[in-house]
Amino acid sequence: MSDQRNRSFSMQNDELYTPDQYSKSEYSPDRIKRKSQRSQQAIILPTAINDLDKNHLNKFEIYLDGNQTIKEGWLYQSKKVYIELTRQSIREFNDEQKSQLIKVVSLKEFEFNIQQDKQMIKIYFPHLNQVVIYQAKDAVEAKMWVGCLNIVLDKHRNHPKNKLNQLEIPRYFGFNVISEDYFLKIVESGDLLLFETNNTGAKLQRVFTNTKYDHVAIAIKMANKYLFVFDANADTGVTFMEWSQFIEINDLYEKLAIRKLICVDRQEIENKLIQFLQQVHGKKYEITFSKLFRQKSLSPSKQNESFFCSELVAKAFKYCGLLESEKASSSFLPVEFTKQLKLTNQTQVTDDIVVILKKHLTK
Repeated sequence: MSDQRNRSFSMQNDELYTPDQYSKSEYSPDRIKRKSQRSQQAIILPTAINDLDKNHLNKFEIYLDGNQTIKEGWLYQSKKVYIELTRQSIREFNDEQKSQLIKVVSLKEFEFNIQQDKQMIKIYFPHLNQVVIYQAKDAVEAKMWVGCLNIVLDKHRNHPKNKLNQLEIPRYFGFNVISEDYFLKIVESGDLLLFETNNTGAKLQRVFTNTKYDHVAIAIKMANKYLFVFDANADTGVTFMEWSQFIEINDLYEKLAIRKLICVDRQEIENKLIQFLQQVHGKKYEITFSKLFRQKSLSPSKQNESFFCSELVAKAFKYCGLLESEKASSSFLPVEFTKQLKLTNQTQVTDDIVVILKKHLTK
């Protein structure tokens, strides 16, 4: 645990800075000295990537554009399913209104090929050892689907493909996924980060709360280059850690998803998050029954001396003006941040997008 503390981002609780002063202080990410070659490689970006990052907002717009529909209609598997083929994936639904998403099959991140046998359509993913089979009403309809699938195949033929370790395939196949490199390009200050932890207590928590994730954190993208994770955990309390260090130290986090904020002033959000960070960094981790069953937020005169992960996120969102609720921050569990959130003004949050972690790829 002491090693984790030494490697986490350090800040004195009694020193307060304005965001501008903070960016020039000794605690600025630009002044943090990296102790390992791995960290240096993660933080010192080539010029070409820096130039791309200046247009990072367009990166997510390109992703959204990839969700435009090419073809949709009913196909058969073991039962009838409504299929939406987009520029980058297949999306399966229970009904024509697309009210309940069953599965997403990425056609951009994984290598695949297509075969037609009369009315049967077979999509084979060789590196995943997976086959998806659909049946059209006749061979003509199947040929139309195959033609559209070939358009997607040609579009992403030169896109780098992810080759997963066999044990990790269930974490990613059937979900809306992006690569870790792409995640680092599109993530912005204020975005929600959801984690699945590989231990017994976390697994039980996911079962009892009926959710895929048991830990939640907030992204802070300093200078639109350096991703830091702002969270509260049992080992180190409230911390602020650079991404490559965070994912290396917290090796029990086996799955990550991002939920991006939409229609927000990112600079304002970042400034507010830094102000809030200065107030709470280093505080203890604590979760108690009295906290969980607290109905209303503490009065402004009473400050938290401890936090658990989702409590910290709720408090931070309230501080940023994103979440207006008399509901106590401590009554927010991680599952709350996987559902539809009632945010202020026009602010929205996307569905979860699963990130393919590099540690799960074959060498």
